[in-house]
Amino acid sequence: MEPRKVVGSVDTGEFLVSLGASIGFLISLGSERIEFAWVAALLAGGVVAAPLAAWLVRKLPPRILGSAVGSVILITNAKTIVEAAGLAETAAVVAYVAIVGASLFLVARAIVLLRRDAQAAGATA
Repeated sequence: MEPRKVVGSVDTGEFLVSLGASIGFLISLGSERIEFAWVAALLAGGVVAAPLAAWLVRKLPPRILGSAVGSVILITNAKTIVEAAGLAETAAVVAYVAIVGASLFLVARAIVLLRRDAQAAGATA
């Protein structure tokens, strides 16, 4: 499946889940305990992020997009991974550095392989 279709489907699903959760919270908690400044900030972030994500999905090749998305997932979950492993402070720092390093390596490798494939295609044409 094309990455742009996957991202679009996931975005649509996330919107529906968020809408349902928001309605559930409003019904059960009421609106008096909601900080509307936070709601506005989250809404503004979504308004900016959605078109940016759609543009990136169209422009980035699937190989780079996959490596970048996987890297972001690893980096954002690094703390959970380290806590689940029960690492001491020094080992945790080493793990964080390793996760970021591996992520950067994988994105760079995807770029190098994409360029190599493009050069090979240009040489045979």
